[in-house]
Amino acid sequence: MKLTAILLTLFCIQVSAGVSAQEITVSVKNKPLESIFALIEQQSRYTFVYRDEWLTGTKPVNLHISRGSIDQVMKAALHQQPLSYEIIDNTVIVTRKAAAGNIAPAAVVATISGRVTDEKGNPLAYVSIGIKGTQKGTHSDENGAFKLEARETDVLVFSLVGYTPREIPAGNQATLQVTLTQAISDLNQVVVVGYGTQKKVNITGAVAAVKGQEIAKSPVANISNALAGRLPGIRAVQNSGEPGKDGSRIDIRGFGDALVIVDGVPSTFDQLDPSEIESISILKDAAAAVYGIKAANGVVLVTTKRGNLSRPKITYNTYFGLQSNARYPRYVNAAEFAELTDESQLNQGLAPVYGADKVQKYREGQPGYESTDWYKAAIRQNTPQQYHNINVNGGTESTRYFFSLGYLNQQGMWKSGDTRFNRYNFRSNISTKINKRLTAELNLGGRLENRHYPAAEAVTLMDQVQRAYPTYPLYANNNPDYYAVTNFSQNVLASMNSDYSGYSAQQYKYLSGIASLTYDIPFVDGLSAKALYSYQSGTANNKKWVKQFNLYNYNAATNKYDVGYIGNSPTNLRQDQQQEENSLAQLSLSYVRTFARDHHVKGLLLFEQRQTIGSQFEAYREFMLDALDQLFAGANTNKNNNGKASEAAYMGYVGRVNYDYKDRYLLELGFRYDGSYKLAPDHRWGFFPTVSAGWRMSDEAFFQNMTRVVNNLKIRGSWGQMGDDGSANPFQYLTGYRYPEGGYIFGKNIVGGLTPSGLPNPLITWFNATTANIGFEAGFLQNMFTVELDFFSRKRTGLFAQRVLSLPGTYGAGLPAENLNSDRTQGFELALGYNKKIGNVVLNVSPNITWTRTRNLYQERASSTNAFANWKDNYNNRWSNMIWGYKAAGQFKHQEEIAGWAIQDRKGNTTLKPGDIKYEDLNGDGIIDSNDRTVIGRGNTPELFYGLNLAATWKGFSLSMLFQGAANYNILIDGAMRDPFSNGANAFAYFTDRWHRSDPYNPQSEWVPGKYPSTVANGLDNNKGVSSFWLKDASYLRLKTIELGYSLPKSMLSGAGIEQVRFYFSAQNLLTFSNLKFIDPEMPTNDDTNAAGNGKYYPQQRVLTLGMNLQF
Repeated sequence: MKLTAILLTLFCIQVSAGVSAQEITVSVKNKPLESIFALIEQQSRYTFVYRDEWLTGTKPVNLHISRGSIDQVMKAALHQQPLSYEIIDNTVIVTRKAAAGNIAPAAVVATISGRVTDEKGNPLAYVSIGIKGTQKGTHSDENGAFKLEARETDVLVFSLVGYTPREIPAGNQATLQVTLTQAISDLNQVVVVGYGTQKKVNITGAVAAVKGQEIAKSPVANISNALAGRLPGIRAVQNSGEPGKDGSRIDIRGFGDALVIVDGVPSTFDQLDPSEIESISILKDAAAAVYGIKAANGVVLVTTKRGNLSRPKITYNTYFGLQSNARYPRYVNAAEFAELTDESQLNQGLAPVYGADKVQKYREGQPGYESTDWYKAAIRQNTPQQYHNINVNGGTESTRYFFSLGYLNQQGMWKSGDTRFNRYNFRSNISTKINKRLTAELNLGGRLENRHYPAAEAVTLMDQVQRAYPTYPLYANNNPDYYAVTNFSQNVLASMNSDYSGYSAQQYKYLSGIASLTYDIPFVDGLSAKALYSYQSGTANNKKWVKQFNLYNYNAATNKYDVGYIGNSPTNLRQDQQQEENSLAQLSLSYVRTFARDHHVKGLLLFEQRQTIGSQFEAYREFMLDALDQLFAGANTNKNNNGKASEAAYMGYVGRVNYDYKDRYLLELGFRYDGSYKLAPDHRWGFFPTVSAGWRMSDEAFFQNMTRVVNNLKIRGSWGQMGDDGSANPFQYLTGYRYPEGGYIFGKNIVGGLTPSGLPNPLITWFNATTANIGFEAGFLQNMFTVELDFFSRKRTGLFAQRVLSLPGTYGAGLPAENLNSDRTQGFELALGYNKKIGNVVLNVSPNITWTRTRNLYQERASSTNAFANWKDNYNNRWSNMIWGYKAAGQFKHQEEIAGWAIQDRKGNTTLKPGDIKYEDLNGDGIIDSNDRTVIGRGNTPELFYGLNLAATWKGFSLSMLFQGAANYNILIDGAMRDPFSNGANAFAYFTDRWHRSDPYNPQSEWVPGKYPSTVANGLDNNKGVSSFWLKDASYLRLKTIELGYSLPKSMLSGAGIEQVRFYFSAQNLLTFSNLKFIDPEMPTNDDTNAAGNGKYYPQQRVLTLGMNLQF
């Protein structure tokens, strides 16, 4: 509470800060312009962008201004100079004044010809030249020449991607010499990197960035899902489509979960409001090393929006959408179920359950033989979601601000309406220039998340949908007041009804405060000091109320409803509270200086300390009655409570130096020196260096003749080491005890006991990740085409593992973790770009592709005396992400083929039937057993993932599409999706395409071929083992997002006080192209339930959205 009061006090102070103009003092005599620009940068937060050659020939300046504004100083400095300037946010863009053009002495000219060049006089090809307000136009040729018919009153518009458009009246000119000035291109864009920013042209590492406005084109609840396919090297993994519980995470280059930094502080960003985000940068190589612990998998840098130098601007964003399941398999109906059930019995020589007469009655839907669609009964076809955000942005030269409030509501697919998620976000970012050297910032953020679910988890409810037979009714005697007992007792309609069977309510409160002071140190040009402190608090309150409920059978003889099953007995309540507090303190010195005009130096020294404090308390109580869902109302027996606390601390030092000469030769040196509380004092600290360099070949003199075709060419490389304490248990270097652990009975009571903590390892230390990256960047035809190619490698050594040794049970302790294992991940990324303006149409096409694969270099294992097992279980120098099983050789066509095949049922193949899967006898011993298992394919982690971004604008219309996909991975079909009736489940509809007899009730009838084996009652192992038959190629291409928008003309809004109105329609997960027709290829299979493989998952959602943006 004290910290909150301090933050709020600072907030109020800054809000009331003066709004007087920023003061700049300049007193120079006969100084060049670059000196003036440097003085302004030292006294303010402005950054200058210009070409060095533009300053050639400019006059020295005599200037004496005390406490003037930026405009006053710039106008005075550029007086009678061939330059002009423009201020955008904190950037001052200095350009040459455009040439007026040569005027030919002609009265009225029907044809205008001319030439278009850049500032250096180089001809510009493919410049779009049109007559304003018409569709008439042409383009310049390879020499920059053009010819166009026009009237004297026409206005000619010259435009080229990467250059500032120009409008020139035709008048009576017969020839024109037009010069286009380069706009702030992608190369000059400022990109957020570790503890600072850099121009893209100067970046030597593998860094990708995306603007917040691009993220906003995907109206998703979880920001992670908006990044998939947009940037190379990025894979978003989504575990569920459940509102507020989708479990999304970011994987960079196949390295694993990335570290997320929000405004310079470790955090999470899944539940950030997209309207708050200014940009996202991805550090994929040694550039991530400056963030130390947990950065070995890459870093996601999120920068939230800041205030601009402008009047207050109010923006309102809203959308309403409908969600539906993107893809989920259909189950068989009652007639199909009865037929398949009888077949499974008859195929094993058992009596049929239903018989032909009942199967026919189910087909006809006779009374008492109706079919129940449990999926349709439980799941809504469409569910709503809505989003609202209002934010205010503005500021003066001394104080700038950004305020935002957001709200998101999502409802779930269960027809009971008991799944819903509400999120409230707020953000306040304020910066104040206290004086010419001291700047203060205060960033506050927070959110409130409320989740409400049935007491049963989604996977449990999907299991109940899967296991319910279509021959059982929803309600006893079709009376909706009495849920019916099913074949496995449970009824999903009862389980999903919170009023009937209970609920799970989860609330999460999050508060973040970041305060900083930046001081420009006098007497040392370019040197500044910064102090930053952040505090984050997260509190989770969870309440699970599990109510006892009844399911019924109808007794027609007595006309009564008898209780046939009692669920959730007894009623119980569990509540817990979890709290985590994170604090971070940073002190840093930064240095920025230019020497002799062309030598640019940046330096950083930083100290950082982090601390995390956590606590948890929970209580449980059973109830005799369910009238009141409060702990005090429970019974005095069968109750308990528990709690725990934790604390962690880290300390680190960062150093970095950047040097470049004319933006041409680039060098960066850095280090991170980290200490972890988990490790022994003698091994607690680790030093991790990095180096990267780049060469902009296109700026060399020998390259200038080629710049008309290749305007940008850069080669860069990086190498670095990073350390991680990973999954190391704290204090395992010490000898100690675990408490409470085990126990004994003393009298009638159980007394807690102590056990030894195991053998200590005082030598355990950091595992090391060494990364290397080589990259190439090129731009063609003034960046109409762009290419970016990276080759990368990461080698990890000293990964934690326990030695696999046999110890006697009397030893009394286990072996400690050691730095044993190692692996290497390698791959490449390719990103292409195409930008073109054709008349009023601006096109952008940007595909990207990433390939990555990991090899185990060493993996601790137990040795075996069996040579085959010793070879099979040796994962050293083998690719990871591989599946072992039997190699399927097709399906048996007839009994003769079965008789001549290797024995694979351990009974002389007497149990096999036509349609059964046959396996290859790899070792040739005539028996199919575990010795015939081999690698049958890749696992469920894609090795290849890609994206395609398409965008087009025409006048007020905009269209954008994002395609995203993955390849080189498989999903192993499991459970009921491999074995119909597994665990008493219903069968999926695709099993109707199976091998079966033409007359199931006649064992002499002929076999009819199908795609899948015939069904069997007891699920014999022959067809349900892990084999290539059930390993499915999961490659896919998905239309992840499509958005069509329209902005009203500003002429319509000028009198209404509205600056912008935009409407849009968006669709997510609209189309999926995949060989997997019945399950979602994006669903993971590495969780505890093998969700996608067995069908027990909450499907991803297809979302159709209508939205509007308003700006005042």
